[in-house]
Amino acid sequence: MVNLSAHRLADLVGPLDDQGPAYREITNRLRLMIVDGRVVDGTRLPSERDLAEALGVSRTTSTRVYAELREAGLTRSRRGSGSVVALPRSASSTSSLMTTPDDPDTIAMTYSAWSGPPGIARAFEAAAAGLPGLLATTGYLPDGLPRLRRLLADRYTDEGLPTDPDQIIVTNGAMGAISLVARALTRPGSRTLVEGTTYPHGADAFAVGGGRLSALPVSARPWDGLDEALASGRHDAAYFVPEFHNPTGVVMTDEERGRWSHALTRHDVVPVVDESLRDVNLDGIAIPPAFAHYDSRAVLIGSSSKSYWGGLRVGWIRAPRRSVVPLLQARMADDLGTSAFDQLVLCELLEDGGQTLAASRSRSRVARDHLLEQLAVQIPQISTSCPSGGLNLWLTLPERVSTPLVADSSDHGLILTAGSRFFPGAPSAGERHLRLPYTHSPEVLSEAVRRLSRAWDCVSSGMATSGSRPAIDLIA
Repeated sequence: MVNLSAHRLADLVGPLDDQGPAYREITNRLRLMIVDGRVVDGTRLPSERDLAEALGVSRTTSTRVYAELREAGLTRSRRGSGSVVALPRSASSTSSLMTTPDDPDTIAMTYSAWSGPPGIARAFEAAAAGLPGLLATTGYLPDGLPRLRRLLADRYTDEGLPTDPDQIIVTNGAMGAISLVARALTRPGSRTLVEGTTYPHGADAFAVGGGRLSALPVSARPWDGLDEALASGRHDAAYFVPEFHNPTGVVMTDEERGRWSHALTRHDVVPVVDESLRDVNLDGIAIPPAFAHYDSRAVLIGSSSKSYWGGLRVGWIRAPRRSVVPLLQARMADDLGTSAFDQLVLCELLEDGGQTLAASRSRSRVARDHLLEQLAVQIPQISTSCPSGGLNLWLTLPERVSTPLVADSSDHGLILTAGSRFFPGAPSAGERHLRLPYTHSPEVLSEAVRRLSRAWDCVSSGMATSGSRPAIDLIA
């Protein structure tokens, strides 16, 4: 059982905004942290007295907070053992806490992923024609289908980064690749450098095995403050997203890549580069070369999920030659390969002349522009910029209300992820931000903004509800 200290929990909750009753604000923030996994099932919470002291509130307030969590079915209390996070067994062991597109009354916007694009069905049909040859093999492919590894290696080579198929390892999506690299490069207690604003599941993968995250300071650019962070102590790896950064949408410049390469090399830190959004270049802007051009030690991670379809669970690693065997050895403890048929499908997509990818980009471009227009008309108080690529907008709120806004939105049938989830080192900094994917049809996006507008009106007027509806965020 994990014991969460009062001071650590207070850091996660962050400064209170004094908008409405304190118990409600604290409850909403704790509820979201429990259901999105920042405070895991089975965690023992601090006593009511300790929590009150750490937060600077009355004992009555902390008592009310724990009572609200119990009533919502998120904790249980036992005399002598305190309060423990305990999601309902029927919910935590099934998908009933997940909000999916199959829920007709809810718009889920915690993930940046489209339904299957036009043309992908043809790729599945073409892949089926190659199935007899595939069935003649054992199907165990720890490093991936040779045809796919060759196609991926050729892509890197064509982009000016000479790559041999033996440097490619095919994985179960980008998260499978990130988790595999994290296990191979880090050990319990080791430190991994991450951006101050970053994709949470990617950063979490480096902490699962007992590693420690060292977050850059929150800044206008996700990559500021590197030298100071590296000077604070030894780091084994640095995980970052340089192209159409998730969640901000910005692109790391050539100068920033050169500076990062020099600093990481000097401190012997391995770059783990998440390129899963590199192909989602909606406006066709010039992007600097892949990070391995600057640092040959870099481990590059790619994925088909953002470019094509989330259900096509194929990712890959482009690794330096000396890292390939350790990565394959680390994989044996987890899985023995990726779906061979899905790899065939990706081969077909990579050989279709870019038609499916172009269709996906076009659809995203239309949706992005529509969402920007709807926000400007319906909620002009919220500001954002137009990203040149990626799959979401990064909103700046006029007040520190991301958590209550997300909580109230759930009561309006709109599931979002609080901005604090994207700030591993300073969760309270996320209260001015919200990520809003545009991976829905224009009609659904219009309705989503209407629901967000209603929630915004409730929060702004102090009429927000507790937002007690549980949902586990699928943050993609």
